[in-house]
Amino acid sequence: MSDEKKKLNSFKDLAKLRGGPAPEAAEPQPKFKFISDFGPERKIDDIAEAQARERIARRPLAFEAMAHGPKVYADVESEEMLILGSFRVRTVFPEDVRREVEHLPQDPTEEDKRGRLDLRERCIFTIDGDDAKDFDDAISIEVLAHGAYEVGVHIADVAHYVRPETSLDAEALARATSIYLPDQVVPMLPEELSNHLCSLVEARDRLAYSVFMVFDAAGKRTSSRIAKSVIRSVKRNTYRVVQELLDGKDTDESRAIAHLREPLEHFRKWTVRQQQLRDAKGSMRMQSRERKFQFDARGEVTAVVDYPRYFSMALIEETALAANQAVGDLFRERGLPTIYRVHKEKSAEEIEAVAKQLEEHGLRIPTKERLTGRDIGRLIRSARKKPNAEALIQRIMGLIERAVYEVHDHEDIAGHFGLARKAYLHFTSPIRRYPDLMVHRWLWALENRPEETARELKTLELLDDLNAVAAHSSAQAEVAEMCSYAVGDLKVCQLMHPHIGEKLKARVHRVSPPGIEVFLSDFNVTGFLPARLIGEKVEVKGPTINIKRGRAFLSFTEGHPVAVRLKDVDFLRLQILLELA
Repeated sequence: MSDEKKKLNSFKDLAKLRGGPAPEAAEPQPKFKFISDFGPERKIDDIAEAQARERIARRPLAFEAMAHGPKVYADVESEEMLILGSFRVRTVFPEDVRREVEHLPQDPTEEDKRGRLDLRERCIFTIDGDDAKDFDDAISIEVLAHGAYEVGVHIADVAHYVRPETSLDAEALARATSIYLPDQVVPMLPEELSNHLCSLVEARDRLAYSVFMVFDAAGKRTSSRIAKSVIRSVKRNTYRVVQELLDGKDTDESRAIAHLREPLEHFRKWTVRQQQLRDAKGSMRMQSRERKFQFDARGEVTAVVDYPRYFSMALIEETALAANQAVGDLFRERGLPTIYRVHKEKSAEEIEAVAKQLEEHGLRIPTKERLTGRDIGRLIRSARKKPNAEALIQRIMGLIERAVYEVHDHEDIAGHFGLARKAYLHFTSPIRRYPDLMVHRWLWALENRPEETARELKTLELLDDLNAVAAHSSAQAEVAEMCSYAVGDLKVCQLMHPHIGEKLKARVHRVSPPGIEVFLSDFNVTGFLPARLIGEKVEVKGPTINIKRGRAFLSFTEGHPVAVRLKDVDFLRLQILLELA
């Protein structure tokens, strides 16, 4: 191998060299062979298939009025659709994809089920939000001797239906993720798959990829095994009702799932132990606020509330973390690369800058060689005790990098700072994340063609392609987040527009040289009070802003009340503008 190729075998160098796919500026790329169904008759030397950039660049345009959801999404000139268009969101599935899915069955065929582990008699169930429609993970638990548990995590086998070299796969790659808006979902996969055939709905046979993990009484994973399976969920549960059952509340809904009390109690015990182990390793656990929009029958926003947080959510989070880690460890043990979820540490210089700012607000960062997620979690808990908690938490988050997808192997081991884990990847949501789907494919290839697949995974061309997929998926995840926030801000503007001119109950949320971010407590939203509308000679000292107004100085401190009036709603900048009342 040449010295140049040795250099390129560094996954980080490959990512920097190639960057993410750019459909609008796709340049000709060398062909490389890409395996399709991973059957024994398919070889990397006899399948000519384009790389990720080309597959994305060849996709037809897909921005049109949407046939599902609120009527505003059926009008391409609506404010909501204009936002989606500005982010280049693919809102419809092109005709080539529609043709491929129109003949899919309602349920798996007998041929689909053949050769799979039959788990239909097991007590397997799902737990999701009240309004969820795509159920891509189900769970089970078995009590073993000496206080041990076998935890099963059963993930929809999306790869069985979404095959390489198809328009369906190319479209899923181009989207890379589902986008969840306040009142709409732009799915990665067509509804026939995401909400039906690949959704682990109650009392219907479904194809799955099952991860079984044995944990001893101390909570340590001692073994794991993975198998293609067919399952039949015994119950579609919600976080809210499961929490009612765990809390001992006697309601009609909790009584309806009373038969799941025993496995859920075991899951509670296992989850608490896993959280304790995570805390001991320095993993970051934080309960961030998430806004939830409420709408009337016409689809108009009526309120913004805090999304309820239940312990039952932690139960699903811990099972997903465990399954993702088990699969990541498998690739690491076999010495093979794949797409990992990477969360890097901030540089010392960046941490020092944030630390200086936090000290001005009375929060001191521990003096140590390196911070852990646990340190940041403690800072957040300390911040929650202060009147300007939300503003402080926003500043604390400056200590944390954005997580991304990258290709790593057993030597260049992927690290996840927030979770305090190594070789952690995404496996549990292939309905809505393309990297999960890629991991499923290569995992199955390793099970069926281990030697040939291992050779393929080490080729320079394939590593280059995996890096392109990882970079594109990271970019699309960020776009999805920004798009969701933008539409959310639009909904806030729509909610507040009728209240222009009203005096509103408020408190100072966060101060900065441009002005004051104000929390409107009656509406659970924030607005902006520009400093220039108050006066001149602005000075910010920690949580306080001083502004000269005439001969006097006015002071505003985070967490303190302030009298404001809604001056205007800026639909261009998606911002609520306030003035002193």
